[in-house]
Amino acid sequence: MADAHPNGIPALPDDVSAPDPSDVARAAFAVADAVSRRDQTIAVVEGATGGYLAHVLTTVPGASGWFRAGIVAYTDYPKQLLMRVSTDTIEARGSISAETTIQMARLARRLFATDWAVAVTGYADASAPAPSVRAPGAPGDVPSGYALVQGEIREPVAGATIVAIAGAPGTGGDATGDADISWQEHLVPAHDRDGYRRGAALIALEYLLEHLDADRSEEHTSELPSLRHLVC
Repeated sequence: MADAHPNGIPALPDDVSAPDPSDVARAAFAVADAVSRRDQTIAVVEGATGGYLAHVLTTVPGASGWFRAGIVAYTDYPKQLLMRVSTDTIEARGSISAETTIQMARLARRLFATDWAVAVTGYADASAPAPSVRAPGAPGDVPSGYALVQGEIREPVAGATIVAIAGAPGTGGDATGDADISWQEHLVPAHDRDGYRRGAALIALEYLLEHLDADRSEEHTSELPSLRHLVC
C-alpha cells in the first residue's frame, strides 16, 4: 500500500489543470480493451465523483459485456447501509479515508461477483461531509483483517482523493481474505466540480490499468494523459 503523505497533502502548482473529457474517455477505452480481452468484469463505487466514473466507462460500446454495476455512495448513510462501512471506521477515520474506501472496494467486488472493483472517495471542494445518522443495521466494528491508521480525521482538502482497487487473490496488493486490496492517495485539480470529477476518474482508470498490466495499443497510449505526478 502507498502511505499517505506524512505532513498532510501539499498544495498543487497553480498551472495544473483538470484533464479534458476526451483524455478520460481514452483511458476508459483502454480499460474496456484490457478487461474485454481478459474476459473479466468490473464494478465501481463512488463518492465525490458522483457517478462520473461509471458514466465514462459505460459510454464505451459493448460495456455491458464487462461493466457489471456502479453505486454512488455519496454520504455516510449509503456507505454504511449499502457498502457496509463500519461505524467504528467512520467515527475514527472519517467517511473520506483509506479505510473507508478499502472497505467499499472489497464489498463491491463481493456484492457484484466481479474480477475487479474500484472505489473512489474524495473532496470536490474544501467542505467537510455533512453529518449523517447511522444507517440501520450498519456494522459497528472494523471488519476482520483491517486495521485503522492511528491519528485524527484529516481536515478537508479540495482535490484530496483516495482510490482503492479490489482484485482476486494474487493480483497484487495486501491480502484481506477473499481479495487483494491496494490503494493510493492523490491530489487532483479541484478548481470546479466538473474538473475534479474528470481528474479523479482519470486517476482511478490509470490505477486500474496499472493493475490490469494490459498490453495497450499505440492508439490508446500515444496521448494517454497522466496525473501520476500528483501522487502524494
